[in-house]
Amino acid sequence: MSPHASTPDLETFRAEVRHFLDEAIPSDIRASVRAHCLVTREQASRWQRILHARGWGAPGWPREHGGPGWSLVQQAVFREELAASDAPRYENLGIDTIGPTLMRHGTPAQQARFLPRMLSFDDYWAQGYSEPDAGSDLASLRTTARREGDHYVVSGTKIWQSYGHWANWALVLVRSDSSAARKQDGISVLLIDLESPGVTVRPIRFMNGAQFHVQLFFDEVRVPVENLVGVEHAGWSVAKGLLVIERLFVARVAECKADVLETARMAEGRGPGGASLLAQDVYARRFAELDVRARALDAAWWPAVRTVEAGGDAGLDASLLKLQGNTLLQDLQQLQLEFAGLEALPCDAGAIDGVPNPEPLSPTYAENLALHVWRYRGITLGGGTSEVQRGIVAKAIFGGQSALDGDAGEPLNDEQAMLDAALRRLLADRYAFEHRQRVLADHGGFDASFWQSLHDLGIGSLCVPERDGGFGGGAVELSAVMEATGEALLLEPLLWSTVLGVQLVSDTPPSEVRSRLLDGLADGSLRVAFAHGEGNGVADVARIDTLARRDRDGWRLSGRKRFVLGGDGAQTLLVSARLEDGGLGLFACDAAAAGVARRSYRLHDGRGACDAVFDNVALPIDALIAGPERAGEIIEEAVAFATLALAAESVGAMRRALAITVDYMRTRKQFDRALADYQALQHRVVEHYRLWGQARTLVREAAQGWPAVSPQERVRRVSAAKYAAGLAGRAIALDGLQLHGAVGLQDETAISHYAKRLMANDVLLGDATFHLGRFAGAGAAIP
Repeated sequence: MSPHASTPDLETFRAEVRHFLDEAIPSDIRASVRAHCLVTREQASRWQRILHARGWGAPGWPREHGGPGWSLVQQAVFREELAASDAPRYENLGIDTIGPTLMRHGTPAQQARFLPRMLSFDDYWAQGYSEPDAGSDLASLRTTARREGDHYVVSGTKIWQSYGHWANWALVLVRSDSSAARKQDGISVLLIDLESPGVTVRPIRFMNGAQFHVQLFFDEVRVPVENLVGVEHAGWSVAKGLLVIERLFVARVAECKADVLETARMAEGRGPGGASLLAQDVYARRFAELDVRARALDAAWWPAVRTVEAGGDAGLDASLLKLQGNTLLQDLQQLQLEFAGLEALPCDAGAIDGVPNPEPLSPTYAENLALHVWRYRGITLGGGTSEVQRGIVAKAIFGGQSALDGDAGEPLNDEQAMLDAALRRLLADRYAFEHRQRVLADHGGFDASFWQSLHDLGIGSLCVPERDGGFGGGAVELSAVMEATGEALLLEPLLWSTVLGVQLVSDTPPSEVRSRLLDGLADGSLRVAFAHGEGNGVADVARIDTLARRDRDGWRLSGRKRFVLGGDGAQTLLVSARLEDGGLGLFACDAAAAGVARRSYRLHDGRGACDAVFDNVALPIDALIAGPERAGEIIEEAVAFATLALAAESVGAMRRALAITVDYMRTRKQFDRALADYQALQHRVVEHYRLWGQARTLVREAAQGWPAVSPQERVRRVSAAKYAAGLAGRAIALDGLQLHGAVGLQDETAISHYAKRLMANDVLLGDATFHLGRFAGAGAAIP
């Protein structure tokens, strides 16, 4: 069940669909699907008629054309349930794309004639776009149509029509005006009866042994003029609209989610002693990486669906989704093959004809998996190759039409948007890169005036509870702030003092110390730092050696803390310590107290930190702000919140690093050409943009679900976000330097500072490897 489609009405609808599928799928089709057999035309036809009888034969069609009239979100839910069931998987372009095209561009007579027969499977449609010498360059087509009275005469060939051997009709792009100035002009769309004289259908045997594609030959085929779709010579606009819809749904989000669960099932019983292969760390991490990608795909899919439903333009999103979903599905199926091992090597010829072997050659019919693996190698070619999608995305990026330009695209309400806009104005006016360089060189990395301006804006009070005089903001508001400050590469310890400090202190019991700390954090007069880690890794509340023992009316604190971020300039240290009688405590310690020694230093990216030694430090009794009943829980939740905030900061830094790199590539020339003109370099930037978008999606998903999800799911979401941010951040940091060339390695060049920040952020609070393992160990796959 997707958390993005979980309203009561939708859950009722989901339950209705699930019940229908449980009851309606014929037993022989169910058995064939479970045996991983290929789908036959007879099975597809029978299943389509069952759906049609229920009124669900065309999920995306309005009622007036025989569809159920579902919203786009309902359609997506239906596809999720369909993919997760034992229903047969096959493309039906008549239902998915050609029918909707006729509804938008066809005549009433065309709609009345063709749409009902699509619903009933009396007609099955192919899509005649690709040609042998044109590939994905659809506008280079050579199939011609000349007008002769009330007919067009069509000659040429089309290739790679999926399930074309099932089809009796085809929607075909033809060149109707060879004199047009642009190759996109002079194109028309025709509906062609494949049983017409002059049509030859040549089946192409696929590499899995089945008939899957065909090549269509048109030899002076006469097509009635009434079969023209839209305006003569203006068919390119019809074709483009059809492709956007196709790409949105051939992202195969539903199939990916179903195959995540199928991959986990495939692992069961195949490990040593009959255990799951996922009990082995190497397989668990590989599966977790795919699970994270599936979560990111799902989280990005729903906003795109809602954008299209609201009439917006999701063309760029559709290309990114297709890129991500198609590759993910292929990678999931490859992992399934690896899980099956030798069992996937035998070939069961009957499975090609949709017939399950009564005596399978291996458990769970693993021998038939390869049929689908080879089948789905083609999805990165159909509907526009992955290379074409990268070209579309690159054009948007280098043309200033992507999320790197304009506002940050954060989905905020009016009040949140006002704060975000004010913060970005402040950063633009007061924290340009040159100013940051001066702060780093002349002021030790801390601008006291700017720090106060941040807090005057209300940033310090943002996450302070309303009962304590704050704004009561949460993860969504904070993520927007951190993205903005990440873009500016803020040196001041906003995260380590204000954010983490407020999170630690606000959940402690009421006390005078708590009130004083929150007041100082809110107005900026107090800087704190969390002294927690004691080794060279992620701090674990179960492994704290710093000791606090009772001493008359107070405490004595002894121990050493390492990598205290923001600790170099903090007035108060919040210290985790083991208590003499067991349990963990959280203490507020004056950084200038006798017995406290700090060794301050700067990270490579300019931020300040320290190691702190506590040598029998005397603390008052009220310095213990959280005792063993809650301290561990408070610390874990605050660190999780800070981890999400750190990932959001990385998302902001990545956005700016990418924008800087793109701008540099537009102007820097090599061999008399701008770097931005080289396709290989464009595609590298597209991959970074895709990884950035994946990280941003997962950060925002974790922020939006923070107050509602279970503790286990919160762990998974935070770790997924931190893993994705670390993975993308490293790629963007290192390749950003490479794309800048030698100039990128200079201290005076901004990209060098973004690279250092991104690399450091990956390590802090657990790197990508750590969080992938944490995600893998936190429970089941996609809920």
